[in-house]
Amino acid sequence: MKILSLTDLNEEQYLAAQALEIRCKADNGLQGHIHWDKSMNYFQSMCHWFLLYKNEVLIGLLSAFAPTTQLVEFSGYTLPKARRKGCFTTLLEVASEEARNYGYTEMLLITERSSESGQAFVRQLGATYSNTEFQLRWQPQPESPLPVVLPHTVRLIPATLADLEPLTELSRTIFGGTIDEARRLLETTITTPQLTQYIASLDGKSIGMVATNFVQNDVWIIGLGVCPEYQGRGIGKNILFQILAILQQSPAETILIEVDSSNAAALHLYQKSGFTIQMGQDYFRLPLK
Repeated sequence: MKILSLTDLNEEQYLAAQALEIRCKADNGLQGHIHWDKSMNYFQSMCHWFLLYKNEVLIGLLSAFAPTTQLVEFSGYTLPKARRKGCFTTLLEVASEEARNYGYTEMLLITERSSESGQAFVRQLGATYSNTEFQLRWQPQPESPLPVVLPHTVRLIPATLADLEPLTELSRTIFGGTIDEARRLLETTITTPQLTQYIASLDGKSIGMVATNFVQNDVWIIGLGVCPEYQGRGIGKNILFQILAILQQSPAETILIEVDSSNAAALHLYQKSGFTIQMGQDYFRLPLK
């Protein structure tokens, strides 16, 4: 067996990884996706693809997603016939060593709630349950079209690099985190082709934000937030409806969003707006020893 640690996949590796994901999802009735887009990772030089081959056939895959300097998220797949043989454990050891080299001290392991093998693996490692995120898919009903958003209310404006510094402060106000992490992430969303960053403006003042990320045939709504002093006024709903109207005109086949299971208000808003829960993903914490 051999393991490749990579920052990027060539076409052959990408197609093999896609085929592995499709096979594992079909065999186990899974619906989630690994993190294909690595443009938001904080350390671009860090290897974030780990491929395990046996007789030149890809049998295991691990993906690292790390947009901050505190936590690295690991997810992946192993072919059913290669399970319980230490394959994914070996991948995790290699990926963990790479993350430690960049100063990470803690990992998040992601597994679908319905994945018996994934749940068994993380518990066998002694990982501690952290939280659950729901993945929701937008399924609009013809009899319930999106309401018209009046132009004199909240406006969504595509951000440019000229907006980087004030947008960084806005992000910290909404989401917290460090200045450097916020600036790095926003610079990526502004300059990366498949990502678009929007500023939500009310009466000329920036009061919220949202971004979109096109991955394969899907588009994700990410980073939707409103300044604390403007929350509770329906502004989040306004932003959501506007971005949905924009994405309806895009070539994306599926519109997706994620929300933490503990965020009852956001979950209620999304479900009322035509989103339905596809599946839940459990997150488990483990020190990077």
